[in-house]
Order: sequence, then C-alpha cells, then structure tokens
Amino acid sequence: MPPIQQVAILENFMDSAILPIRKTYQHTMKKILLLVILVIIGIAAYLFLAKPNPQTPSGGEQNPAGENKPERKLSPLTAKYIVEGRIVSLENGKEETVSPYGAAKQVTESVGDPLLADLNSDGESDYALIIKQYTENDIGVYYYAAIALADEKTGVIAGSNAVPLGDRIVIKDTAIVNQAFRINYLDWRTDGDNVEASPTLPMTKSYILDGVMLKELTEKRANAQAEAACTDNSGAWDKEKRSCSGLTKEWCDQNAGKFENNLCNF
Repeated sequence: MPPIQQVAILENFMDSAILPIRKTYQHTMKKILLLVILVIIGIAAYLFLAKPNPQTPSGGEQNPAGENKPERKLSPLTAKYIVEGRIVSLENGKEETVSPYGAAKQVTESVGDPLLADLNSDGESDYALIIKQYTENDIGVYYYAAIALADEKTGVIAGSNAVPLGDRIVIKDTAIVNQAFRINYLDWRTDGDNVEASPTLPMTKSYILDGVMLKELTEKRANAQAEAACTDNSGAWDKEKRSCSGLTKEWCDQNAGKFENNLCNF
C-alpha cells in the first residue's frame, strides 16, 4: 500500500478516535465554566443583599425626613418679651439694639438662671426670670420680672410683659410659690436729699399670671394662696401670723416659707 494511502488511513483513524474525546472534553469545560460563572454571580448577589443600607434603620423602616435631627429645646433665653411697650427678642439671653429715645445702643439681657415651674396649670413646665435693660452712656440699669410660657408639643414659647422692679436694685433671691414669682431684693431708701451709696432697703414682691398679663400679686391674694397651700396639705393656718403648722420643713422650703419653731412663716 502506497505511503500516502497509509497516512490517509491513519488520519481517518485518528479523527474517528479522537474527535469524540475532544467533543466530550469541550462539553465538559463548558459545563465547568458555566458553573463557575453561576457561583460568581451567586456570591456577588449575596454580598450586595447582605450589605447594610445606611438609610435604613435596623427595624427595616425608612427614616422619615428630619427624624435624626436633634429636638429643639425651648428656652426662655430665646424668646420675645414686651419691655416698656416694645417687643424685645432675646437670643441666648441678650438683645442689642438702638434706643428708641436716641442713637445710643440699648442692651436687654437676662439676669441669673430662670426658674422652672408650671405657671398656668396646663401641665407644661414654664419659666420665670429677671430681665435688665440699660442704655449706653446712661447710668440707669432697670430690672423687670417676666415669665415665659412653653408648649413643647407645638414648639412655641411665649414671653410675657415685663413688670418693672426698679433702677440699679440688687436681686437677693427668687422663688416660685404657688405659681407666683417671688423676688427678694434691695431697693434704694428714700430719705430726703440723702443718697445711699448702694441699695439697702429689703423688698419682697410677687408676680402672677392674670389672664395673659403678668401682674403684681396683692397681699390679700398672696395670703389666700399661702392659706390654700397650707390647708390643702392638712396643715393649720394662722391668719394673723401668716404661718402654717403641722407640716414639715421640707414642705416649707418647697413653698418658699421660713421654717421656725415648727411653723412655716410666709
């Protein structure tokens, strides 16, 4: 047999023997490649789904707009008051403006720490504070009593009218007694033409909300409030001495009384 025929027979034999093996190998590799692709897709999908969403809390609910913003705390130091017929807007306890009586700078600011209590029986905590006002190049420093009513639900705080206390007085202490703002201070003595070097006259005044206005508490009404506080707590009230017996020193201190000889004196 010629060599050419032998080569042809050999090639045909190789094709018939190897071709099925090659096809099987190619088919197997396609399966392996497809499996690898599916595994890669599965891992990628898992990593994507398992990645935490920074906009979604652990509970799975979307945060409403502004939920993470801190709540604004109402403050009497950032509120509006009526001082001498003019609206004063305190910002962090202070306002600087031009005096309505000239071109000089006028400053209105809070004095000391505001007191916290429910002043209008609405279950909300309100504030009582001292305000002072002075004008550049003027020796006068005028003090006022004021309150601010707060409503946390609506986010509104409303300052009251400011009631005058005096000029260049010395505030000693303040307290809230039965919803009345009580202020102890030193005022100037009036003695003819004699002028004191500093205020020395002890004064006590109380102010209470009457409708929408802050007004001075009369002695009659103050006595009635003290008597009601005493008897409502099972104490015995002495009208002449303005004292309450049968109650503790702690109660007396809370109601801004003076506890002496087992009596709470007002």
